[in-house]
Amino acid sequence: MESGPCGRQPVVVAEVLIRLERPTSLTPELRAWLRNRVGAGRAVLARGRLNGSGSGALLLRIEVHSDSCDAVHEEVADLMTDLRLLGLRPTLVSEQVV
Repeated sequence: MESGPCGRQPVVVAEVLIRLERPTSLTPELRAWLRNRVGAGRAVLARGRLNGSGSGALLLRIEVHSDSCDAVHEEVADLMTDLRLLGLRPTLVSEQVV
């Protein structure tokens, strides 16, 4: 990869869509944790339906900015682990690296 403007390292941006099981109570604290965990202004949490998704599914769309594809994959893997620990049963729906 080439250096970005002003000699900075290039930035890899990935848009990731994760399907979550809707918890019985989506508290303000959980919403705040999601926003803080994935970065302010880079997460969108919405109700949605995908093929085979129940009506209670949530879709989490995030952008991951990093300096390499490996770092993006590591960040997404860490997020998926955290979501599993919260009992949200995440499923990676799509990942697009730019």
